[in-house]
Amino acid sequence: MTNKIFEKFKVKDIVFLAIISAVALCTAAVMAVVSHIYIFGLAQLVTAFQFSFFLAIALMKVKKTGSLFLFSLFTGLFELFMAPVMFFSSICAGLFVEALIILIFRGYEKERAIFLGSFLFIPATLPLNLLFYKLFFSEYFNLFFSQGFNWLSIIFITGTFIVSALGALLGIKISRELIKAGVLKR
Repeated sequence: MTNKIFEKFKVKDIVFLAIISAVALCTAAVMAVVSHIYIFGLAQLVTAFQFSFFLAIALMKVKKTGSLFLFSLFTGLFELFMAPVMFFSSICAGLFVEALIILIFRGYEKERAIFLGSFLFIPATLPLNLLFYKLFFSEYFNLFFSQGFNWLSIIFITGTFIVSALGALLGIKISRELIKAGVLKR
């Protein structure tokens, strides 16, 4: 264990983060099915498990400051072609959660830091999506909130937090087993 907050990334670290972010995106393809259902929080609910699960595995392997941001950057670059709001919220959430982890834990050496980072990533996109829609795409904001704050949104937002926590916990648990078996090497 080192006392450095910032360590250099090796090529294999960046490649692993790129691959696992691509896997997370592929498994989150279910979002396309719900993308035209305009209830705020639904998109995050259906992608929360996949992103928190694979992000937890990524952080268990690459415990370097900046790993979460690189994961968000790699996913964000692909999301940019699907919807600008996804790019904006991924990058900003990655920066915010990464900064939070640095301030609280000084890195990812503790599993609590890995849990918090992978758990908060998708829920952190919720207020960012709201802000993006309000500032740049008022027609979508109106679709989401034309009838006021839909009560289903509250259920979906709560569900996003719960599902994200479950994904992070399961990702950490599986990573531990993969590390014990020698399959996931740091």
